Amino acid sequence: MASVNLRGSKRRSDWRIGTAALLLAAAQGGNVLAAAPQPAIYSPPHSPLLLTRTLYRPLPDGKAIVTRRTYSVRIVPDGTGYRVEGELVQATVEAPPKLSALAEIERQRPDTGMFPILLDARGQIQGGGNVQSDGALGRAAVIAAQAIGGSGLQAIDMLQAQDFVRQLSSRSPRSQWPADVFNPAPGKRDEARTIALPGGNEGRVNIEIASLGANQAGQLAFLERVVTTDLAGDTRMTREQWQLSKPPSDASR
Repeated sequence: MASVNLRGSKRRSDWRIGTAALLLAAAQGGNVLAAAPQPAIYSPPHSPLLLTRTLYRPLPDGKAIVTRRTYSVRIVPDGTGYRVEGELVQATVEAPPKLSALAEIERQRPDTGMFPILLDARGQIQGGGNVQSDGALGRAAVIAAQAIGGSGLQAIDMLQAQDFVRQLSSRSPRSQWPADVFNPAPGKRDEARTIALPGGNEGRVNIEIASLGANQAGQLAFLERVVTTDLAGDTRMTREQWQLSKPPSDASR
């Protein structure tokens, strides 16, 4: 039994090391993929809009934690480009019942420093959006770890909880959004990378981005990024979606 536990521990350690390298590549690749052709003219509405980001994060048993954050934003002229001002108005987190306490920590997390976001004349992100954790993520990870210690969770639930804590404590303070979230060119694009990992192993990351423009339901822009990481046959997928839309009361206009 001890040898099995050691192998399992080494496998999780290898996955964490590999994931760190692959996610770094994914973040860098996201910026490369964002350089899609864009309309020459960007003319956002002057009225307030809703920006919703949905993040699907896998857990070891195939389930997922789904975090959805909605911001009220206003896009205003700023020099030769634009400035996105906004504030968090709603946050929801869906997670397995035994992770509800940890999900609540994530739900209450503030997005300090998210705004303003700076856009160029074509609506491409140029700067800003530096999410300052101000220790909140670190504190959340500590609280979560303490909760796990006295929870009496079964093995698979413990693995889920530990993975959730890892996601909390390892999150980058800078939000790596594709540059064309606010004004995407409709279509699909993807990129695959192979990464050399410790011990002679090899990892692979595949980044796919699909985007849509405006529709009659009030949506102004929609972009989805799917990052699939493969480490020695252990594959996981993270999916993010961004939707910019008019508030419900304005959608019919």
